[in-house]
Amino acid sequence: MPDCSPEKEHLLIKKKSKLRQEVEDLLEQKGLVMERRISVINLDSGEAHYFEDYAASMEFLKGKKGRWYITTPGLRHSRKDR
Repeated sequence: MPDCSPEKEHLLIKKKSKLRQEVEDLLEQKGLVMERRISVINLDSGEAHYFEDYAASMEFLKGKKGRWYITTPGLRHSRKDR
């Protein structure tokens, strides 16, 4: 990062609080994990795509036909439990 001095670089790293980590660990034990991406799902075919931001998901949907559903980041079942 050229605009950041080495002594302040640690401020840019987002760290989870202890409490947040505990909650995520408990949710994972129950088969739930945090999904940080935006999911775009075709309701007819089940096709799914994932994006880091809303603008990218909307750009993807331009010109697409059919019934599409956009999910916000949140909880989902972990794949290992399915």
